[in-house]
Amino acid sequence: MPIPVPLFLTMLGILGMLLGSFLNVVVYRLPRGESIVHPPSRCPQCGHRLRPWENIPVLSWLILRGRCHACGVRISFRYPALELLTAALTVLVAWELGWELRLIPALLLTWALLALTVIDLETQLLPDRITKPGILVGLLLNGTALVHPGLALVSPQEAVAGVVLGYGSLWLLAAGYHRWSGRHGMGGGDLKLLAMIGAWLGWQAVFLTLFIAALSGGVVAMAYVLAGKGRDYAMPFGPYLALGGWLMLLWPQQIIAGYLHWLGAG
Repeated sequence: MPIPVPLFLTMLGILGMLLGSFLNVVVYRLPRGESIVHPPSRCPQCGHRLRPWENIPVLSWLILRGRCHACGVRISFRYPALELLTAALTVLVAWELGWELRLIPALLLTWALLALTVIDLETQLLPDRITKPGILVGLLLNGTALVHPGLALVSPQEAVAGVVLGYGSLWLLAAGYHRWSGRHGMGGGDLKLLAMIGAWLGWQAVFLTLFIAALSGGVVAMAYVLAGKGRDYAMPFGPYLALGGWLMLLWPQQIIAGYLHWLGAG
């Protein structure tokens, strides 16, 4: 007997909030070189170990009024916001893809991109502890196309080409920018992130991911300039790559069709 759609989406929403709580741990600890499994969740200010009722996604933050129960220090709104955003994106991905095997890699990629986005926004780092395993997992999952195509998002050949093209294209852009300006325009984490996206979505997605990232990043950069932030304001590029990759995960055909139409209109 199939699970009713509302119940299925509700269950995934709850799963998304729980995963969002875990992503908060990842976002805080990975850039600091800490373990994400030990010690248990605690207040970063006073070290108070959170009890079960203090660790319920969203609800605990509301009950505690956004403050640590032990020392009273303010708890960032980022914690419930990331939990709610993870739940919303989880439900949206499931709504778009339906209950198919490819929903599993799609959700894994969504959660990884979300964690990398928040980390890059807060620290301007894209940890190798996510991007490098992400490349390997993408290749392995798409390698299952040889025996069980339902779990793969693209063919193994497309995934391998995606890694090479994703890393290589940004390396060429970064090298060209450095030669022209004498400055480094992006870090190695951006190269590995695009390689990871290529490993999951194939070489075809790399170009449009980069196009979406450049377009959206350019719009935000222009807004910063107009707001008086200055042209030398350091803006992380990872979130825009993650946005491009996630959009290509959910709506590749629509984006390709729109891009080709735009080229024809130009």
